[in-house]
Amino acid sequence: MAMLPFFRKGQASAKPAIPHAAEPTKTVAPRPEARHSAAPAIIAPPQPPKPPANNGIQVYETGLQLAPEIEEAVMLYANDRAGEACAALNRFILDHPDSKDSLAWHLLFDLYEVTGQRRPFEDLAMDYAVRFESSPPTWRPIRQSGAEKNAARHPTFVFGPNLSPQDKPRLAHFRQECETADTVALDFSKTSVPDDDAYALLMLKTLSGLVATDKQVRLLGGEAFVVRLNASRAAGRLTESTWLLLLLLLQLQAKGDEFDQVALEYAVHFEISPPSYNPPKQVSNEATGANIEPAPAGERFPMRGLLGAGSASVFESLRAFAAPLKRVEIDLSQVTRIDFAVVGLLMDSVMSLAQAGKQIAFEGGNGMVNLLLQLIGVGQFAAIRHEVRK
Repeated sequence: MAMLPFFRKGQASAKPAIPHAAEPTKTVAPRPEARHSAAPAIIAPPQPPKPPANNGIQVYETGLQLAPEIEEAVMLYANDRAGEACAALNRFILDHPDSKDSLAWHLLFDLYEVTGQRRPFEDLAMDYAVRFESSPPTWRPIRQSGAEKNAARHPTFVFGPNLSPQDKPRLAHFRQECETADTVALDFSKTSVPDDDAYALLMLKTLSGLVATDKQVRLLGGEAFVVRLNASRAAGRLTESTWLLLLLLLQLQAKGDEFDQVALEYAVHFEISPPSYNPPKQVSNEATGANIEPAPAGERFPMRGLLGAGSASVFESLRAFAAPLKRVEIDLSQVTRIDFAVVGLLMDSVMSLAQAGKQIAFEGGNGMVNLLLQLIGVGQFAAIRHEVRK
């Protein structure tokens, strides 16, 4: 597999080139009371407190009383462990056979829906009708964005936080799938800056090998990963492999000026000639699963899919959209999950809007999304509205 050359210290000669990309071809909203009710439940926001002196993210005590099992399920889901969250809610329902509180039931309905589990949803609906003697919620699938549909069709390799024993067989399977695919995807949205240089080298070989082919390469969460790499570069923690990985990602994102700056620092640091810049020709950079509907109108700003580590551009767009407005409604009706990795960015955005005097309302989120917002203290700065449905 083609990859970037590595260099030994010595006098610079002709500049090696990175391979060309291929030619183009929890204060809080109410519990989700009876989802069969028609009226939305609304929590009005209190006056936003002043931010902490260190500008950090403060998690406020909201007074929300949740069973530990339910809070655990919310946090599991926020950390991309939907199966364990479903299991925790099912255990809670089984352990409380006489309870008439439907919160855990509605959270489980939401989980089954956003994860596409139609059969368990229908089974739960039958049990719900018997337990509560009322009509259960009906199935309402989440619409997929174009990017999400494409991701389902193309071979995709997700780099995790660390190198694991499962990565070698997964990567071998991915490479087999790539042989017959015109478009492939690499997902960096869950990737930390590698402490293990072997992991950085694996990423570098995989990415450089793909861009040397005629395939279109989609980078999911690539921009946010570059931010994390740059932070480590500023702190002096990059190895040569991670420097080269950063340079390749900057090239593929068509950031020529930043590439030149980083390349110069690379040359000084390692006393060798850096790779040369070659403009990308067939690479797509996307924020994983988090997409804004075209042309938000009025005061309504729609979001969709997964809000995760690759969602920085979404929150930047939110700030720009809200700048001339006194009030902004953030539509979460098509958001499947808010990843815990993005909580700091979300809170920073909400706090900055509140400090600018904006009235903020989150609308239409599913139960797990709304409870996470409540638990992290978003309700201190914004209204959280849960639209219950039949």
